[in-house]
Amino acid sequence: MAGSLQDVYVNLLMDRVRDQKYPNPEHLDRIESALRTPEQLREYLRLLLTLAGSTKRPSPSILDRLQRLAALEDNAGR
Repeated sequence: MAGSLQDVYVNLLMDRVRDQKYPNPEHLDRIESALRTPEQLREYLRLLLTLAGSTKRPSPSILDRLQRLAALEDNAGR
């Protein structure tokens, strides 16, 4: 098995979210609480951007998550 169990868990949840048009908010919450590395954060942000870009009217909660996490990533890069 490649990576830690935590990595496998995050990847499993991200794969589930990736396959859903309207992801389960609980899955998103679990991903966010399990993120441990800048790479995981960037991958999750890309996933949220893909979700937001795949519809004419993105979910306000997805947009809120994007805004909050993008600010986190900006602060981490400083």
